[in-house]
Amino acid sequence: MAEEIVEKNIYLVNAPAGSGKTTTIKSMIFKHLVKYPNDNILCITYTNRAAEELGKDMDSKKVCFSTIHSFLHNFLKIYFSHEQIINLYFEIYGSEIMRRISNENEDERITRSNERYIEKNGDLSFDLIKANLKSIYYNESQFNSLYYGGLSHDDLITFSKLVFKKFPVINRRLTKKYQLIFIDEYQDSSANVLKLFYQAVHATSTELYFLGDKMQQIYMNYDGSFEDKLLTLNQSIKLTTNYRSVPAVINILNKLYNNNLYKQEPTEKNLNIAVDHLPRIVLCDDVSEKLKLEKQNYPDALLLFLLNQKRFDAIGAGDLYRKYNNMERYSFIQQYSAVDVLINDSQDNPDSLVKLLFMVNQIAEDYSLKSLGNIVQLFKRNPKIFNDSVFTVKKHEDKRRLNKFLQKISEVYSDTERVYSIKSVLNVFLETELGRPEYISSIIDDEDYSLVLDVKLEEFRFLAQYLKTPNVSTQHGVKGESHDTVFFIAEDNNNKPLVHMYRFFKMWSSMEVSLDDFESFYYEYVEWINETISYLGFKLTEINSALHKEHQGYLKSRVNHLLKHFENNDYFKNLCESEYKAYLKNSIVRTAKMCFKESQVYGSLSAYRLFYVGCSRARQNLSVFIDKTKIEEFSSQLMKKFNETGFVIVE
Repeated sequence: MAEEIVEKNIYLVNAPAGSGKTTTIKSMIFKHLVKYPNDNILCITYTNRAAEELGKDMDSKKVCFSTIHSFLHNFLKIYFSHEQIINLYFEIYGSEIMRRISNENEDERITRSNERYIEKNGDLSFDLIKANLKSIYYNESQFNSLYYGGLSHDDLITFSKLVFKKFPVINRRLTKKYQLIFIDEYQDSSANVLKLFYQAVHATSTELYFLGDKMQQIYMNYDGSFEDKLLTLNQSIKLTTNYRSVPAVINILNKLYNNNLYKQEPTEKNLNIAVDHLPRIVLCDDVSEKLKLEKQNYPDALLLFLLNQKRFDAIGAGDLYRKYNNMERYSFIQQYSAVDVLINDSQDNPDSLVKLLFMVNQIAEDYSLKSLGNIVQLFKRNPKIFNDSVFTVKKHEDKRRLNKFLQKISEVYSDTERVYSIKSVLNVFLETELGRPEYISSIIDDEDYSLVLDVKLEEFRFLAQYLKTPNVSTQHGVKGESHDTVFFIAEDNNNKPLVHMYRFFKMWSSMEVSLDDFESFYYEYVEWINETISYLGFKLTEINSALHKEHQGYLKSRVNHLLKHFENNDYFKNLCESEYKAYLKNSIVRTAKMCFKESQVYGSLSAYRLFYVGCSRARQNLSVFIDKTKIEEFSSQLMKKFNETGFVIVE
C-alpha cells in the first residue's frame, strides 16, 4: 500500500525522450548556485560519459558529477578501515568466507584462491583473515575479493546501503555536505541506490531529485521494490515539451506511452518543419536487402540494430568489436564494456590500445594537413605514451627526422591497398622509438590483446571515420542521441539483451498496452516466481524427473492458483497463460520447465521500451523495418494497430 504523505523535498521528475533533461539539470544547478553560492551539489549519473556530458561548461568546484560507484567509493573510503565497518563486513560476508575456506564442492577456482592465500600468509582460517583485513575497498570488478575486503560492483552498492542505514552519522555527513542531489536516469539505478539516498535525505532540508523515464529503462538493475516510495514523492515538476521531434513522431510516442500524464507537446519551431514522409512501417521479404536500397535514398539515416555485433559489422569494424567483446576485462558486468572503449575517442579512454589508435588517427589527419604543430602538442600532452627525446624539435635535422617518422606512421595507418594489422602500427612506434617502449610493449605483451593485434588496421579506420558522423547504433545504446532520419530494425534475441519484439507486436496488436499496467503486472508476476523458487529451492528450468515427481502436487496447485489470480489480466493471457495450461494438460518435466519463467514477460516488456526509445530518436523521418514472415498470423491486426498509432504502411 502506497504511503499518503508526500515528500516535499524529494522529487520525482519524469523526463520523456526529447524533453531536455540534461538542459533542465544544468539550469537547476546554475539557478541554485546563483541563489546559494556556498552550497554543494551532487549529480549521480549512470555512466562516465553522462557525467562528462553534464559537467561540460560547468566550472564550479561546488558541483560533483560522478557515477554511483565512484561516488560511494570516494565518499565512504575514509570509513572503510574503521573497526565497526570491518565488523559489519564480517557480519555480512562471514558465512560466505567460511564456505570458501571449506570449499566442500572442491571448486578449482576457489582452490587456487585458497592456495594463493596460504602461500602469501602461511595459513588460511577465518581468524587469520579477520586479523589480516585492515580495510574494505572497491575492487572495480564483478567479483568480490572476500579474503581481502574487496567489494564488487554490486556489493559496493549493497554494502554501502547497509553502512548508511546502520550509521546515521554517515547519513548526516551526506546531507550536511550536499544541499542539492540529482540522481540521473533513476530508472536504470538499482533499488538499493534509490533507497540509500531516500533514507539519507528523508526529513532533512537537502533536496533530492530522481530524474528519468521508466519507458527508457534498458537494464535489469531495478527490481520494483521502490515503487511504493516513488508514489509518495513530489511530482510537481513536469517536463511536457518535446524539443526534438516533429508532431507526427511525437504523436506516435504519446500513443505508445498511452498515458496522458506523460503526454508531450511539440515546440513551436517544430510545428512547420517539412518532412520527407510520415512515420513508416516498411514490410520486408529480406530486411538486409531493403535496408541497402533505403540507405541509397537516406545515406545519413541512423540505423538502429538490436545487437552490437550487427552495429559494428555495419560500420566495417565487426572483427575488432568481436575480439574486444571477448576480452575478460570488458565482459558483461565489468565497469567498462567493449562498446564503451571503442566509441570513446577522448583522452580519458581507459583502454591503452584504443586510446593510442585514436591518437594515431589524429596524427595521420594532421600530417595530411601539414599541421606538425598540432602533432607535437598531442605528443606533449601525453608524455607517458610518446618519447620527448624523439619528438623535440630544436634544429632542422630534428624536424626532418620527425617528419620521416610521422610519414611512416601515416603511410601504414592510411594505406588502403596493403593489408596491415593493428600490430603493424605499434611496431612502427617501436622502430622509430617515437612511442615509449614500456607503453607499446605493455600492449604487445598483454595476452588479452593477442587476438586484437591481428585485426586489420582498416577496421579501426572505419570506426574512427564512423565516429565523426555516427549513423549506426543499437536500440540499447542510443539513449540521448537523435537524428533527422531513423531506421529501426525490429529484431528478437533470446540471450542478452533479452528482447521479444515480435511477441510484443502480437500482444500489442490485440490489446491496450501502457507502461504502468505492464510494469505492475511484471513485478507482481516476478513475486509469484520468486515465492515458487523459494519454496522449491530450485528454478523450474533445473527440474528433473525425480524432482518433478516429488513436487508435482505443489506445482499443480500453484499453477491453478496463478491461473485463477490472473484470469482477467490481458498481459498474462497473451504472454504466459498457454504455458501453464499446457502443464495442467500434460504434467511432465518438459511442460513444467516452461512455467514460472521471468523471461516470458520481460522479453516483451524490454521490446516495448526499446521500440519507444528507438522511435523517439527520430527528429523528422522514422522508418520501422518489419520481417513479414514473423507477423503472418497476426498481420492484419498489427497493420491496423500501426495505422491507429500514426504509421503508414509501405512494402
